[in-house]
Amino acid sequence: MSPRNCCTIAAVFLLLTALPLRAEHAAEYPFYGGFGLGFASADSNCDYYGYNCDGTDTTFKMYAGKRVHRNLGLEIAFHDLGKLRNEGFTESTTATSQGINLSLLGIIPVSELGYFYGKAGYMAWHADYTRNGTSNSASDEDGSDFTYGAGFAFTFSPDYDFRIEFERLNDLGDDFVPGGAPIEVLYFSGSINFH
Repeated sequence: MSPRNCCTIAAVFLLLTALPLRAEHAAEYPFYGGFGLGFASADSNCDYYGYNCDGTDTTFKMYAGKRVHRNLGLEIAFHDLGKLRNEGFTESTTATSQGINLSLLGIIPVSELGYFYGKAGYMAWHADYTRNGTSNSASDEDGSDFTYGAGFAFTFSPDYDFRIEFERLNDLGDDFVPGGAPIEVLYFSGSINFH
């Protein structure tokens, strides 16, 4: 992932979270950070190319965010998407990828139990590819794409949340499979609020 893309995403996140808030909102909605483990799947209709595009692996992410309103939040996350392997007729391709994602969260509080949320964002990613077959080769690729997801956060106390969430990270590049392949991740995450 290019340093320029990373710096741009981080700068936008910091700028947006620095928007002035009333004092009571700053206390009610603290910064938070968390860690998630999940299962990633590269899923695409690749029959035309002769590929099995259902490679799966475990993944993790580290994230931080700020709820700037009862129904709105901002979040930045680093994703390690694991190693995905696709089998072709004559060769196999393995992709190891990471990315930084900036998301806007729409939040619907349910009760003291927690809240539903949807998210939309933009991810800068980097992937390393290895091809094995009649000949072996390696390459890498940088890209950026839109992302979206949804989940539910269980609020155990003012300090801790537990999340179950789905995220779709669009088109891992052409070097993985012609035309690119979206990655879908089911995450189980925990976060701490910093008052």
